[in-house]
Amino acid sequence: MPYPMIAPAFFKEFTSTTDKDAAHADYIFTASPAALECVFPLNQEVIIRKLMDTKEPLQFMMTNLKPEHEEKYTKDAEELIAGHPHLKYYWPLRSLTMNILQNRRYVFEKRMLLLNFALKTVQGMMDYEDEYNRTGKIPDTAEGSAPPPPPEEIPNLIPQFVAQFSSTQDHDDVMNYFSSIKPNFAYSLCDGMSLLTVLPTNPDFDKVKYNIFKNLQMSPNLKQFKYNSGIYMPLKKAYYEDFLKDREHYIEHIMVNYVWTNCMPFADYSMSVWDNFVYFNTLFNAIKVMLTCYMKDRNDDDFVFAVKAFDIALSEAKGKNFVRCIAEANHKEGLANNGDMAILAMS
Repeated sequence: MPYPMIAPAFFKEFTSTTDKDAAHADYIFTASPAALECVFPLNQEVIIRKLMDTKEPLQFMMTNLKPEHEEKYTKDAEELIAGHPHLKYYWPLRSLTMNILQNRRYVFEKRMLLLNFALKTVQGMMDYEDEYNRTGKIPDTAEGSAPPPPPEEIPNLIPQFVAQFSSTQDHDDVMNYFSSIKPNFAYSLCDGMSLLTVLPTNPDFDKVKYNIFKNLQMSPNLKQFKYNSGIYMPLKKAYYEDFLKDREHYIEHIMVNYVWTNCMPFADYSMSVWDNFVYFNTLFNAIKVMLTCYMKDRNDDDFVFAVKAFDIALSEAKGKNFVRCIAEANHKEGLANNGDMAILAMS
């Protein structure tokens, strides 16, 4: 199996060694189970502005490694998959995630619903495969459901689902699945503020949080938190109608960049795909809440300031089992099912 290097299409624009006037940015390499992935962290103003200036969906380029390098990385990837068998689906699920998050037929919140549905379905298939591998027997299926697949088809369930889902742009049937979901803005705000306040501090992020609490007219002590729709909903209306209108690609590109920096949907290889989604959905909600409460009467420069400060804090937290902590916190509160995650995304 080939082991290429993948990087954003704008890679050379920020890594040129010949153009003295070119903007430069730091990047990191992640040796994933499928490729050597180059990503640009969002702790750099020049990268955030590049994403903001790019209105079309982000493109990525693939190049071949030298044979001696490819051999080493391929061996490491094989060992990684041997220890975490579900990683054999790493690339199909990465492709699925990208396809969904860049499907502009739907607003971004609804794309998160599509990802919710797709990864919940995939998790069910993984559980089915695990049960078969553990017992050697075809697991029971619910009465009235489709007949179970023969054993030789079980490894093909996920690739077939990914291919079918990705080749379809119209997912209104999935939207109907979530039609009964009603937003809960108090839940979204409280959940987002909880994450924002537990992230490591830095001077710029402190300024962001100070203005968030100021705009919410609330104390930094979340124990005294009381949701006030008369304060929060005007902030939300202003954010979506005054700032985000005609800038919707800002959020798409920020979250797509986090797909790559977090190796989604395998940010934590030891966790289930679904729990990785719980983390990613919670991350999206926190960013949404931060910007909603911070961007009142602000501009693009302030957007850059907030996203950069947030990313610096998040990068420090990720070294402390942060992905697992977020997923486990949701489970502890009983808020890790697909319905709660849908409410969080839509609120």
